[in-house]
Amino acid sequence: MKRPLVSLALLTLLAACGSNPTSNQTATPVSSSTPAASKMVATPTPPLTDGNSFVAQTRVLPDPRLTPGDTLDVTKDDICTPGYSSKVRNVPEAVKRQDYAEYGITSHQPHEYEVDHLISLELGGSNSIKNLWPESYHGPWNAHIKDRLENELHRRVCSGALDLKEAQREISTNWIEAYKKYLGEPKDQMKDNTPLPQAGAPEKSADASSSVIIGNRHSHVYHRPDCPDYNRVSPENRVEFSSAAEAEQAGYHAAHNCPH
Repeated sequence: MKRPLVSLALLTLLAACGSNPTSNQTATPVSSSTPAASKMVATPTPPLTDGNSFVAQTRVLPDPRLTPGDTLDVTKDDICTPGYSSKVRNVPEAVKRQDYAEYGITSHQPHEYEVDHLISLELGGSNSIKNLWPESYHGPWNAHIKDRLENELHRRVCSGALDLKEAQREISTNWIEAYKKYLGEPKDQMKDNTPLPQAGAPEKSADASSSVIIGNRHSHVYHRPDCPDYNRVSPENRVEFSSAAEAEQAGYHAAHNCPH
């Protein structure tokens, strides 16, 4: 009768030996402040603008990351052919909207900016977005001022005084420095606080003593100060020349309603 009692004792002893000696210990809690795993957090690219205030209001050169400049495979003979720029101009509205978005411009007034070619079409520039940026019509170095440089470089290239590649390089690197190099300091720069045009505002009458010729880059017509439509060319189509001869050399002709 003692055998069952011995067997029971042996079984009890074996069960005690096989148990985990630490099973009765209390586990150390993990601190809630310790991160379970590190996370990769993407750092956003700094915006080019502060809200709707466009960088070009204070920095009039395009951002080289967005607008390095781009050219077509053309020659001096191509660009010096009258009407060349009108033939190749093709910037869809969708591309203009994309360009505004890339520069952080979420809203703007009519005639506030021109989606301009950094290397102008008349110097062999392309319509690629890499060659476009929203250039202001206001401030001391504005789109109208740059037009004068484009015309001067085009004149020099076509006359053989300047190599086309050099003209493209200079205007794309720093068009303001190129302007100073070839034309000096503008004498009639618009001031930084030039007010934007208001809807319904009366047009200014032309100054009869002005020597600036206004051309329409779309129609390739130019207007002298004594022409009826001198002040009616829209800012996005307006281009300036120092003389009628310069305008004609660039492929423009006088408006039919100008006095003869």
